Amino acid sequence: MIYTEPFVGDRRRPRGNSTTFVSIELVKIALGQFDLGKAAALSIVYNLIIIIVCWIFYTVMTNVGVERPEKREVA
Repeated sequence: MIYTEPFVGDRRRPRGNSTTFVSIELVKIALGQFDLGKAAALSIVYNLIIIIVCWIFYTVMTNVGVERPEKREVA
């Protein structure tokens, strides 16, 4: 989990939610508001987004430099 990196990386010393990550918001919802159902649902959505982004990066990076066959025109 990322807790200190947003505050160390921000030179302005944020006041409020200027550098809040989704993981920090999930902890606030789960532990601060004790709304475990909403936090669980948001964590599933968050994980799906991460999986999709990783899949996109993987497919792009594995196809870099691969030559594709030329399309032939059928007469």
